[in-house]
Amino acid sequence: MELQRRKRVCLFGTSADPPTGQGGHLGIIQHLASMDFDEVWILPVYSHMFGTKRGKQAPFQARVEMCRLLVKDIPKAVVSEAERICFEKAADRLEGKEKSS
Repeated sequence: MELQRRKRVCLFGTSADPPTGQGGHLGIIQHLASMDFDEVWILPVYSHMFGTKRGKQAPFQARVEMCRLLVKDIPKAVVSEAERICFEKAADRLEGKEKSS
C-alpha cells in the first residue's frame, strides 16, 4: 500500500483593501507559490479584528474578486472565503443559543 503525502497548504491572511501588486500582496503570493507548498490559500479578512478598520473597508465580496483577479495566473493560488463561512456559522450558532434561552 502506497502512502499518500499530505497536501501542504500555506494560509495567507490579508485585509486586501485593496490587494497590491508586485511590491506587496502579489509579490508575497508569488514567493509563497514558489516554495514547497501544494496550494497557497489567500484569506481576505471578513470582519477586521481592529475596530477602527471595521466598516471602512471595501465590501468583502469586492475584495475577494480583486484577489481572484490578482492571482488568476498563479496555479497554486486559491482565494478562499473560509473566514466568511466560519464567521457566519458562528453567528448562526450564537443566534440559535439566544433563541433557545
